[in-house]
Amino acid sequence: MSAATPDQVRKAREQLDAHVRETVEWHFNPDTGTPFWLERAKTYKFDPRKDVKGFDDLKLFGLFEDEWLRGGPVR
Repeated sequence: MSAATPDQVRKAREQLDAHVRETVEWHFNPDTGTPFWLERAKTYKFDPRKDVKGFDDLKLFGLFEDEWLRGGPVR
């Protein structure tokens, strides 16, 4: 297997960043997001839908505890 070319790396990064934007938009949009994420958004000092533009911006969220998703109400 040969090493990726700079163009391949750029395209892969663009795809990753686009996927991050789509995922964040889905989770934090009032029309599609779950109560967990919509409430969580209120605790951030940034607007996920506006400020997360790609993979590198995911650090804005800080650490995530899996336990936050366990045991909550199921709709």
